[in-house]
Amino acid sequence: MKSSKEKGGHLLPLLVAVIFLAYGVGACSREQETPPPPPMGNADVHDNDAGHEENIADSGGEPHRETPEPPSAVKLSAAEQATIGLRTTPATLRSLEDIRLLNGVVKPDPDRIALVASRVAGQAVAIHVKLGDRVQREQDLVDIQSVELEKVELELIQAENRLSLAEADLERTRVLVEKGIVASKNLLAAENQHRAVLNEIQSLTRQLELLGISAAEIRKIRREKTVSTLHLPAPLSGTIVERNVILGQTIEPGQPLFKILDDSVMIVEGDAFEDTLPLLKMGQSVRVRVAAYPQQVFEGQVTFISPTIDPQTRTLHVWTEIVNHHAMLKQDLFADLSVVIGEDHQNLTIPLEALISAEGEEFAFVQDGDVFIRRDLLLGVRDDRHAEVMQGLAAGERVVTDGKHQVYTQYLMLRRGGEALGGHPH
Repeated sequence: MKSSKEKGGHLLPLLVAVIFLAYGVGACSREQETPPPPPMGNADVHDNDAGHEENIADSGGEPHRETPEPPSAVKLSAAEQATIGLRTTPATLRSLEDIRLLNGVVKPDPDRIALVASRVAGQAVAIHVKLGDRVQREQDLVDIQSVELEKVELELIQAENRLSLAEADLERTRVLVEKGIVASKNLLAAENQHRAVLNEIQSLTRQLELLGISAAEIRKIRREKTVSTLHLPAPLSGTIVERNVILGQTIEPGQPLFKILDDSVMIVEGDAFEDTLPLLKMGQSVRVRVAAYPQQVFEGQVTFISPTIDPQTRTLHVWTEIVNHHAMLKQDLFADLSVVIGEDHQNLTIPLEALISAEGEEFAFVQDGDVFIRRDLLLGVRDDRHAEVMQGLAAGERVVTDGKHQVYTQYLMLRRGGEALGGHPH
């Protein structure tokens, strides 16, 4: 049996080996959990690269560059200007007019309308005009055969025959009285008979005139002793705008057969509200525009101001006479009236045709040789033709009127990097 001292001698080396093994395993584990610190020089490099990458990401992947200013001018050659029909006009000093705008409608002058009707019953035996024909005053429109008219004409012819007998009897009696063959009372009786026939002829002539027979036609009936049809003439020169008769139609007295309109002068009737009444005066200048001819201005004057107010619309009628050149104004066209009620002081102005309203601004293009520059304008008062320029232009500078939209189109193309009118960038 071994002693305890021998047992302790064997256990001591074993215990030392276990402790050494445990210490080695722990050290290896600590080395895996804690990575070694990086070198100081490499840390600075990584930080700079990260910052550089962040700047590139913020700029959309490309380096930052300054955006160039968009062009404010368009260059057009003489040929390009001719192609778009370009025209300019200078900014000038002028008195702007104080105007009032009225809505209106075109109407015929009531003194230049005629309705043609027969005064006797009859039948249309000939029609000489068509709808839309232009006729002259006294031109024959329709021939009407009338029993009533022929009866009066026959009475006139018979009266003419009796007049011839009465004149012969009167002359013979006058000779006999001068010779003392018959008494003077016979001459008085012959004179009374002659006068009675004359009165009858005068009465029948008056009847024929009232029935529509002209004085020349009546003289022809008396001279040739023949009846005539009724020829209805045009009472004025103008255009046949209504025709209500056909060949062979039975005609009644007073029945409208034709309507003739003389449109050489038309009335434009505007409606003015009550607050405008104190400003309106006879003879004031008026400019009229209609949608059918947007570039045409018709000029006239105030010729009538209604003495009454329309109770429904609370407006009063204002008439303007317009000379209707080339028959451009048609009845019932809507119209805009600009009534000039006064003038303002001198202002630097340009025509309204030169203004462009876009992008929430008003501007114009100014010509400088073959270059057209956009100018933003500060505008003041305006009338129906011109606008006051308070800022943006100088007197004498020429602004584009005709062709302004084409110039503006080229301007937009240049701003967006497109090509100009001639196919090359300016």
